[in-house]
Amino acid sequence: MTSSVKHDLNTDVDAPIALTPREQQVLLWCAYGKTSWEIGQILECKESTVNFHVGNILRKFAVTTRVAAVIKALRYGLLSDQ
Repeated sequence: MTSSVKHDLNTDVDAPIALTPREQQVLLWCAYGKTSWEIGQILECKESTVNFHVGNILRKFAVTTRVAAVIKALRYGLLSDQ
């Protein structure tokens, strides 16, 4: 017996993702292609702190790369210049 599973590609589009203001800043700089070190210099914090925020962003978006997080954020309309 086989079961058929229907996959809806848009199921995750409706899920709200709440980012902190700092995560939003980090994600925006990731979208501009900045490294963790560069973001740390811009936001005047440590590179390890930036990596902490990036880790939280990746977890919240359920992705494994910054690029995937940026793409998903664009889909959700979460990226805006601040």
